[in-house]
Amino acid sequence: MNTEAAAAANQAGLEAFAQADPAQAERLLAQAYRLWASELGILVNLGLALMQQGRPELAERCYQLARRSNDPRVRRSACKNLGFLHLWRGEWQQGWHWHGHRFEGERFLASQWRGEPLHGRPLLVWNDVGMGDAFQFVRYTKPLLERGERVVLAVQASQVAVFSQELAWPLEAVVDREQVNLEAGPHIPLMSLIGLLDPSTAWGRHWPGPTWRLPEAAERRHLGLCWASNPGDRSLHRYKSLRPEQLLQRCGNAEQALPRLSLQTDEAEAHQRLGLMPPQRCWISTLALAGRCQRIHSVDTAVAHLAAGAGIPVRLHLAANADWRWQTPGPHWYPSLELA
Repeated sequence: MNTEAAAAANQAGLEAFAQADPAQAERLLAQAYRLWASELGILVNLGLALMQQGRPELAERCYQLARRSNDPRVRRSACKNLGFLHLWRGEWQQGWHWHGHRFEGERFLASQWRGEPLHGRPLLVWNDVGMGDAFQFVRYTKPLLERGERVVLAVQASQVAVFSQELAWPLEAVVDREQVNLEAGPHIPLMSLIGLLDPSTAWGRHWPGPTWRLPEAAERRHLGLCWASNPGDRSLHRYKSLRPEQLLQRCGNAEQALPRLSLQTDEAEAHQRLGLMPPQRCWISTLALAGRCQRIHSVDTAVAHLAAGAGIPVRLHLAANADWRWQTPGPHWYPSLELA
């Protein structure tokens, strides 16, 4: 067993995956596993490379084997990915079951809400995934409010203001998720709330109305562009992102004639190259900019969820083997959203 060579191959495989070369990642990760078969965490990484190539059966085998690891972190990752794989297939019961094991061993599980009466106690709903997920799945707080529950939402700090000021229904409070104590009272991760209230996602995918109150109405005459996903997520950034020129090529002729607005933060070189004004790093400002757009072309990122949730026409450009929420035929979560 050559653990040093295996660790190097595993790291090289992760880098190949981050560079959007899952086939090379698979070769390197398989080599790493052959050299160090007792390190089952390698199989979690290999499963991701297989999923990105559209090979879920082999990915499932990797995750099931990784569940045997003695390392709780590996078991949690394997269960989470196995859950997403089943959701990707539309196997809802199995998907939510395995996804529910992603926090195995955490003390806060003892106080997680599982649907029992709250008797007036506030329920903390905390976002355990990305910012776009918070914008999309906040809709699952509304049925709780309609039945009289008190809901406190915990999100990333930069999102607190937009949820507090522009959400179409009032919550008890919106707080920074880094400042909450999950053992202080009943709580539930946002993703677990979906599995509890709407396992098949049929209710959520038929969502009829706006999630956000748009700022003062402006004439919608611009073409909005957002071409890159979160660069902090190295594992998926390159898979989801496009060059802005590629995104523009996918716009219709009439759309290309519209004045352009960037909804993309960072990307300074691209803004300069295309003569676009970079937006402020503020979600309320982004919402206001989106409200000026006749149509938005975006990759799968938080901006698309924010804009579509406001009822703005969005054409969503998905990567190959996009994640589970886009696999089910039928309505796609927002009346104003169209899949490219």
